[in-house]
Amino acid sequence: MKALPLLSIGLCTYNGGKYLRQQLESLVSQTYRPLEIRIRDDQSTDDTFDIIREFQAAHPFIHAIQNEERLGLQKNFEAVFQDCTGELIAPCDQDDIWAPNKLENLQKSMGSHVMVYHDSELIDEAGGPMGYRISDRFRLGNFTLQTPFLLFNCVSGHGMLFQRKILELAIPIPPVGFYDHWLALVALEFGTIGYSPDVLVKYRQHSDNQTDILGNKKKLTGMDRVRSRISRENTWLEVCSKFLETRNPSHPAIQLNQLAKKRESSYFTFGLGWEIWQRRREILDIVPYSTFAKLAFSFRYSLGLKTKQLFYAIR
Repeated sequence: MKALPLLSIGLCTYNGGKYLRQQLESLVSQTYRPLEIRIRDDQSTDDTFDIIREFQAAHPFIHAIQNEERLGLQKNFEAVFQDCTGELIAPCDQDDIWAPNKLENLQKSMGSHVMVYHDSELIDEAGGPMGYRISDRFRLGNFTLQTPFLLFNCVSGHGMLFQRKILELAIPIPPVGFYDHWLALVALEFGTIGYSPDVLVKYRQHSDNQTDILGNKKKLTGMDRVRSRISRENTWLEVCSKFLETRNPSHPAIQLNQLAKKRESSYFTFGLGWEIWQRRREILDIVPYSTFAKLAFSFRYSLGLKTKQLFYAIR
């Protein structure tokens, strides 16, 4: 019988003492072996690293490093992925709770895929169920194309398991966007992404979350929010375009990027809306929109920054 591959959990921490103990308990209770847990602490000032040392003393497969200087979330994950020695790598946040069979389930689901992921249940700060799953917001499934990931992402870092080889192209991780979105895009350069419908993580929502899956953390309002969103979307498309154009000069990302840039200095960019509408089955594959909602989305992307400025000026 073929031996199972070493699997690495890559956990990043920063002032996470409040929830970390529950997360670590769920990690050391994983049924999958062989296993290592690699931790990068980004200069925590609370009791985070003390908790890590406590668990490390009891579990020799935990290896922890405290950064000499702050790296930030993206670079900290980049560092911990490079620390991992396993053939398979599972990113990990500091505040969730993993089901004991999470890694065993994902490893069995890997098959010929280069990345697999699962559904998650959202819990509140106290650990209570919120009655909401990631699958309630996104259409989760297997993926073979990169196009659906140009505007959306449904493969959360806490839910993915990937083959180490994708790091060959994924590192360095861009400073824009989120590391999990980038890993999903790059993974599809190597093969396919598979999906396990099982709910394998209790995904905690609290005020310090880096991501905002529920859309409740709108710090900006009005035109400031519009400018920020367009800038963020355009910067991400630029990153995708540069990555993909050397591998496929006709990839849709290149055309989308060129058209999206025009939004920042125009009233309308009908070409962008039309491109999204024509390719809606690919570009909007992740979101469970009706045909009318897809049409409305395409039209919204046709509106340039100048039109939006007029709208907010007359409100």
